[in-house]
Amino acid sequence: MSDLINPRLFARVERSLRKRLNVNVMPHLKRCAAHAKSEDDFMAAAGRMLINPQERQEWLASWASRRHNEGADTTPADLDTTTPSSLDAPLQRTFRITPQQRERVREALAHELGPIADLLLDNEAQRAESVTELLQRLESHLESDEQRARFRQSTLSSRSHDA
Repeated sequence: MSDLINPRLFARVERSLRKRLNVNVMPHLKRCAAHAKSEDDFMAAAGRMLINPQERQEWLASWASRRHNEGADTTPADLDTTTPSSLDAPLQRTFRITPQQRERVREALAHELGPIADLLLDNEAQRAESVTELLQRLESHLESDEQRARFRQSTLSSRSHDA
């Protein structure tokens, strides 16, 4: 890790992103820190792990105020070495989506965005609390109203066929 990055900041960023993304982000953050020329560079690189631009912007804004308030604090922080059991297994949500519905949503998203659809679907399914929220989260990645309408039509028709 670069000497420019405060170990306390590194540990807090790692914990925050691990909880948000539900994956081990340590290797990526170490690469970010090794290539960073400043803490600002490190934070920008770490923020790019969040795919949703709005979520990334909110996360970076929350860190801007924290870093300002804790700038002079050099007290060592204990690293959170506990690994949630769910890091190795997909997060289980309370809503149900059949494999056929999931595949239909993936196909509709892939039609609009290409191969990144698989990654987006996996990430957003871990964050969503319902099928409706999942579809809204996926729609937010589409740029045009036309794309959103096609995606919505494809997913609504799949829900009625599979219901």
